[in-house]
Amino acid sequence: MTEGNSTNGYRDPDTFDVKTTLVGISEAARHHKGVVLGTCVMMLGLATLYVYAWPPIYVAHSKLMAEGADYSRDAFYGGWDVFRKDDPKTEIELMTSEPVLKEVIETDHLTFDDVYHPCLSQLTYFWQKSLPGRMYHAVKVRLFPEAPSGLTPQEIELVKTMVDLRASASVEPLGETNIGNLTLKGPSRRVAQIANTLVDVYLKQRTARHFEEAQRSHDALKNELALAGKELESIETRRKEFAEKNGLSFDFQKENLELTKLTELETNIANAQAKIAELQASLHEVEEQLATEPLMQTTSVITQLNSVREAEKTKRLDLQTALIQARDHYREDSPEVQEIERDLAKLDAMLVAEPARVEAATTQGVNLLHQDSISKRDALRTELAGTRSGLEAMRATAAVLRARIAAVPALQTTLRDLDRELASSADRYHAIEEKEAQATASLVTTKTAMPSLRVVEYASPPAEVWWPKTKMLYAISLLIGLILGLFAAMIRSSFDGLVRREHVAQGRRAMPLYGTIAVGGRGWPLTLAPRAGTAALSPSDRD
Repeated sequence: MTEGNSTNGYRDPDTFDVKTTLVGISEAARHHKGVVLGTCVMMLGLATLYVYAWPPIYVAHSKLMAEGADYSRDAFYGGWDVFRKDDPKTEIELMTSEPVLKEVIETDHLTFDDVYHPCLSQLTYFWQKSLPGRMYHAVKVRLFPEAPSGLTPQEIELVKTMVDLRASASVEPLGETNIGNLTLKGPSRRVAQIANTLVDVYLKQRTARHFEEAQRSHDALKNELALAGKELESIETRRKEFAEKNGLSFDFQKENLELTKLTELETNIANAQAKIAELQASLHEVEEQLATEPLMQTTSVITQLNSVREAEKTKRLDLQTALIQARDHYREDSPEVQEIERDLAKLDAMLVAEPARVEAATTQGVNLLHQDSISKRDALRTELAGTRSGLEAMRATAAVLRARIAAVPALQTTLRDLDRELASSADRYHAIEEKEAQATASLVTTKTAMPSLRVVEYASPPAEVWWPKTKMLYAISLLIGLILGLFAAMIRSSFDGLVRREHVAQGRRAMPLYGTIAVGGRGWPLTLAPRAGTAALSPSDRD
């Protein structure tokens, strides 16, 4: 012992000494053997009472397989079997739902004593069935009357049975697999039958639920499909009436042709206007030609040789002959030659003035050019009148087409709204029709298609009791009794008022030890042995 842990040779009371504690426990057990033995016997008795009074617990196991991520299967069923698959976690909760448990109880004719009860529920049941419990309940009802619940005793027992049956069932997955282990507890080997009935009832109700869901969906979709069909038919009728009323055909194809025709008409109108201008100019030119062209003209002229000119030519020939003779007799500058030359010059001037031929007779007739101009004028006037009439007709037609085409945008807007409404209604109808077909297929295959939750292994009757294990129970009871007995002996040893050696041992209590008293046999005197290292007691202290 170190100095820091002792004062004047005594142990610090805050220091825990295992050896001293064990010595104290053994001394307490030695001095109070009856307490320890009584506690052990009491615990063994309670264990025996539990074995014979408490219902045994049997456990049955059933293996279920839930469909995992099977993409090929999902792709096969995904198009139509939309009311078949539930989440595995949801399956666990639904398996212990009230409708399933109620049908299991009714199918196997279960009572409250046929199902497993948790500890508190079993104790409550024992209390209610015991004489003190019945007396207490009678007094309580007499002093504090309860309001009627409206349930019969059979219904109350059914509710209690369902609550405890739900507490006895549990489903846990096995590792990383898609297999779940259904565990059911019960007071008899009948628990296997109850577990199998629970599985069968759930699978039956599951199929019925899927079928009912498919049936409801099919009925709802069928009614909705009929309403969508009526709405689609109504929109189609309104569109047809609108097209007939406004003379629409093939979605404005006629109007497109009319627009092309209007464009052609406008081109023709421009051409007609240009032609009218051309005709007017031609007519004006012809009329000007008519104003200058005479009505009559010489049609034929008879001519003959001019006798005067011929005589002059003969005389000139004579003068030339005379000139030749005079030049033979006279010089060139002689008066005779010059006079002849002057006569020749005068005669040449007269020949030039006289025409070679003169008219003997003329014939007058109608001017053909004037008549041709009149014909052209009349033709131009006729063509101009016709072109003007055609222009007016084309303008009238173009005005009608233009007015009709001007109304096309508003008609297009209305028709586009009707088409959009029709397309939306048609899409809705086709979507509902597709879903209705899926619901029909699901309704047909709900009871025949492979379910996503299947039984791998049904529960077998248990070979032995799961609890209590007698040997284990008695061993645990004896151990608990021994521990409680030692604890009780320690408490009794601490509060019995006696001071024993183990109490004043070093480190047990903060009191000095001067010596020990030894008690001998009968007639033996008491002896006081002082402790080593302590002073002897004075006579006054001994007294």
